[in-house]
Amino acid sequence: LTKIVTAPFRALGAMLGVGGDKLEAIDFDPGSSVLHPPEREKLKQVAQILSKRDSLKLSIPGQYSPAADGAALRARAVRIDVAKQAGIELKAGEEPGPLDFGDRRIRSALREVYAKRFGDAELDKAKKAAEGSAPAASAASSAPPSQRSLPLWQRAANLIQGEPQVADAAPFYNRLRERLEREHALPADALKQLGEERAKAVAAVLAQAGVDPARASVAAGEATDSPPGKPVPLKLGLAAR
Repeated sequence: LTKIVTAPFRALGAMLGVGGDKLEAIDFDPGSSVLHPPEREKLKQVAQILSKRDSLKLSIPGQYSPAADGAALRARAVRIDVAKQAGIELKAGEEPGPLDFGDRRIRSALREVYAKRFGDAELDKAKKAAEGSAPAASAASSAPPSQRSLPLWQRAANLIQGEPQVADAAPFYNRLRERLEREHALPADALKQLGEERAKAVAAVLAQAGVDPARASVAAGEATDSPPGKPVPLKLGLAAR
């Protein structure tokens, strides 16, 4: 009885000959409602448990993590904004790739998005901060690549192109990206909607595995704890019907 109360999926799985370890937590990537194959396999095992115990019903909460999912959704939104500014067309449902700072179009688009969001003065301030870390010419040879002074011709080229006057501009662009992500405002219902999409995805897989939809109820979105960069678990619940 203690095992059934504290770890119902594991206990019932052991009783019924179904692998029940960690079945109660269905993991999602931050910011995503896509079910990966290992999680689909877990749900097939959950369906087996339900098929052998007609008295049980399942609750599927629409869970999301404000920290992990919020960071992922903001990062994706910034990548989409930069891709659009760079003239890159994304198909419906297509995920924007990581920002490639080696691509001049992406660098230019990131500067433009930053200036639109915070103003030209803030962009100039960020450039000067990056350039202010460059050492004097006498110390340039021993400085890190990002801090070495530039030859005159490269300084002129950077000025024309709007680049900061540093040898390695990646830290500068990372700072622009980080601020855009940090201060991007998500729609008020974005996280709740993500949680509900996850619950519906779980319910759909269970239905495909033969579970009567009346025995797997989808609950409203609710917040849960998960650190940024880590999978977000959706924790299933079992109860008698």
